[in-house]
Amino acid sequence: MIILRKNKKILEMFPIGSAKGAVNNRRQPIFYGYLKLGRNGDQVRPQKFIVKKDPETENLFPPSEAIKILRKQNVYVIGKDEETEEMLESLNIPFKRTRMCRHCTFEGYVTLLRKESSYLYHKEYICRLCAEAEIKRELKARGFDMSTFRNFQRMLQKTGDLNKVLSVLNPNFNPVKNPDLTLYDRIKRGSDKDIPKMSMDELKLPSEFKRVLKSHGKHLLPVQTLAVQNGLLEGDNLLIVSATASGKTLIGELAGIPRTLNGKKFMFLTPLVALANQKYRDFKKKYKKMGLDVSIRVGMSRIKAKGELSIVDDDVEASDIVVGTYEGLDFLLRAGKAHTLGDLGTVVVDEIHMLDDEERGPRLNGLIKRLKALFPDLQIIGLSATVQNPAEIASEFGMKMVEYKNRPVPLERHLVFAKSEYDKEDIMARLSRNEYKNISKKGFKGQTIIFTNSRRKTHSISDYLSKRGVNAEAYHAGLSYSKKSRIEKDFLKQKISAVVTTAALAAGVDFPASQVIFETLTMGNKWLSPNEFSQMLGRAGRPSYHDVGKVYLIPEVGRSYDDQSEDMMAVSLLESDVERIDVTYSEDDVVEQFLADVCAGRVDDLESMEAAYMEEELPLSFEETYNTLIHHKFIREVKNKDGEEKLLPTRYGRAVSTSFLNHEDADYIRKRIHAKKVKPLDIAVFLEPFESAYLSNRISQRLSKVLKINMSTRLFADSTLDILSSGDAISKLEPNIQETLINLQIEFLSCKCKDRPFCDCFQMELSRRILKQRMMKKDPAAISKKLMRNYGIQAYAGDIFSWLDAVIRMLEAIRRIAGAFGKKEVVRECSRLIKKIEGG
Repeated sequence: MIILRKNKKILEMFPIGSAKGAVNNRRQPIFYGYLKLGRNGDQVRPQKFIVKKDPETENLFPPSEAIKILRKQNVYVIGKDEETEEMLESLNIPFKRTRMCRHCTFEGYVTLLRKESSYLYHKEYICRLCAEAEIKRELKARGFDMSTFRNFQRMLQKTGDLNKVLSVLNPNFNPVKNPDLTLYDRIKRGSDKDIPKMSMDELKLPSEFKRVLKSHGKHLLPVQTLAVQNGLLEGDNLLIVSATASGKTLIGELAGIPRTLNGKKFMFLTPLVALANQKYRDFKKKYKKMGLDVSIRVGMSRIKAKGELSIVDDDVEASDIVVGTYEGLDFLLRAGKAHTLGDLGTVVVDEIHMLDDEERGPRLNGLIKRLKALFPDLQIIGLSATVQNPAEIASEFGMKMVEYKNRPVPLERHLVFAKSEYDKEDIMARLSRNEYKNISKKGFKGQTIIFTNSRRKTHSISDYLSKRGVNAEAYHAGLSYSKKSRIEKDFLKQKISAVVTTAALAAGVDFPASQVIFETLTMGNKWLSPNEFSQMLGRAGRPSYHDVGKVYLIPEVGRSYDDQSEDMMAVSLLESDVERIDVTYSEDDVVEQFLADVCAGRVDDLESMEAAYMEEELPLSFEETYNTLIHHKFIREVKNKDGEEKLLPTRYGRAVSTSFLNHEDADYIRKRIHAKKVKPLDIAVFLEPFESAYLSNRISQRLSKVLKINMSTRLFADSTLDILSSGDAISKLEPNIQETLINLQIEFLSCKCKDRPFCDCFQMELSRRILKQRMMKKDPAAISKKLMRNYGIQAYAGDIFSWLDAVIRMLEAIRRIAGAFGKKEVVRECSRLIKKIEGG
């Protein structure tokens, strides 16, 4: 095969042997020749023929030799050249027009191109290998992790234009104007043609319940139809796996509400207090007209504070519907009060994928097993958006699996690479501002949730966005209830275009957003897992509001954590699938769950305990678990009137179980309450110190600048403590900041410990100061302001409120254990302290 290419006045010749497989295949030419053409009368003919077989040797051949070679081979002409084509036609030499990659010739290769697999670059076409090599050079030069190449390779195949692909790396690239270039993939809504449309009138439900349902829609959604087809209304246990906003909650109501009208109780369980509170409000509003009494069981305290919500557990015994947290219900079982639930008909376990959570997983697993044992006729409905092994989980709990894989709205997933933190903020502002301008066919503006990894960043990002014309609000657990409530209402009224929240609060945020932006891909001190990522991106797009959901990942090039770059992790998460859900027990978890089983009455002898033990794969043997429970005097063996040996919890064991304590913390409390001078508050502070404290933004920025370091803002981080205890570091600051930090040193860092400042004295003293202020009737907001004013310590009011609640729970645990050992003075002191902390 011969390839001819006109280069200025010279016709280049590349013989490359057989034509087979030559197109789109990089080949080395047999030799390189060039022809100088001229006219012989009216005909174009070769006038000079030179062959080069190596860079330094040229051989001159008669022009007729070139014609002989051309007549024996398949001839391809690069581009369109009238003179060359005239010559070939006059010599009766057939030819085809094609393209050749000019970049390959620089390296001594020849590659012919098909149109569909060649790539435009600077007004010419090049081959795949050269295009990919150009991308790799650019990525390396700009500091990208090379694992991101796969994304650019995919973009190249989609666009066929290398110029467009490389424009993504341009500092002036605008993702708003180029959404097709940032688009990673589209997840379509999917077809429901195989699922029959089912009207509310077809269901065998009480007429008053139908009226409530029909006010929200006359037909079931597809996943709801599937649940009905699988025995939902016949009392079958079901595991529902379906995307966020696809209608899972109503499935639980369809099962539970008809039973409440027949005297059975309906419970809806969530992992978070915020979610339980929202469902409580929704159910009260929805079912009050049917005469159904709704109660809440979340285990919260009665702290009275301005701007905060005090949730008091209702009387579940007298209610028809109970909304609660997992722990709220488990407390009743561990306390031996399952009878207060009466005739329990249906329990919905929302977010059942929490089985995979390190802390909650074993407790949720144990709770479900206890419910099934104590209420044999109970219908259990598990709800989740992300489960990779649903059949396995369904089998574990005796459920039928209902899996609906279609999204309620299509989803676009985008990847935008930021060059710096400022660039990232600018991109978020552009995306949020543009999305708010989009009005869906249902008449709703586009609104955005931005996930970041710290409370401080929620404020700095929202402040930046506000300056750029985006009506944004920071939203996190440290805010007061009243402020969070105001933001939620304003978002629903579409007054806010974006909320910036922490990844840790992802499950508790229920904003109907059309767009989700990942400012970071970390949660706390670790990368997001594929399951967490899937849960969070699932919040983009609601069928009642939006036409499409959008997700943007904005990794910063060069930014890394735990030896992995952010741009690499972004591609990895986009390529990932949800992971298996497995319950993982620690040794403490094993002891806690079997003590809970004894307290609840799920197991009452060694045989039943061993049978329950055989259901799980556990890190402790049955003998080790049993011996631990006996050794710590959590349980005892007694003989009933028939001479059978039974297992019963001791008063101490029940106190430990209802307090959700591990046996080491319980042992610490037991020893301290028997001491001569008992100080319950010191015990509580030791076991539950205040941790959510930060150095003020102003001080940390000044220290970072003066010391030329990237300083941690966490107050109790070793690096922060080291700097704060250094007189040399503080002496470099302005006088007013020096004075603040000297106050902090005098008040909190003046202990005589050998390992000062890395001892616990600072944290303990700060915890005591907060409690002292609280007992002087100070609100969390006032305490927060005082810490900032006097010591430059930032502690959000909501965090102080939550911690005071945790201290009360610990004091209640101490009170229960003291009561079990007859320590009445300790019981009275705990009650006094609880009342003081509650009352404000």
